[in-house]
Amino acid sequence: MKRLAVPIVLTVVAGLLSSAGQFTPSGAGSGKDIFLKSKCSKCHTITSQGIEREGTAPTSGKLPPDLSGVGLKHNAEWMEKWLLKEQEMNGKKHLKKFSGSDEELESLTNWLATLKKK
Repeated sequence: MKRLAVPIVLTVVAGLLSSAGQFTPSGAGSGKDIFLKSKCSKCHTITSQGIEREGTAPTSGKLPPDLSGVGLKHNAEWMEKWLLKEQEMNGKKHLKKFSGSDEELESLTNWLATLKKK
């Protein structure tokens, strides 16, 4: 019985460690999937994740930022408020209000908060 318990415990621990930092509320999908599904890449890039801009540059000429290091500046809670247009940055709100579910928003912002490449 003890011989069987050790491999089971090691398998469970390995599974937990491999999923650490990738919390996804049940049924919401991964943050990256939600980012792509919500068409965030029409404006933003995340070069650290291999996500390139799919849209054209805005008429203002200023490109929206690459989000590879967004987790260095903001936490998930701040990002949720920003995407719901409840938070300002430099006197401005996000151009588009997030229209997905609360679970999708949580999954997306938790994932974005893990992005810490300069």
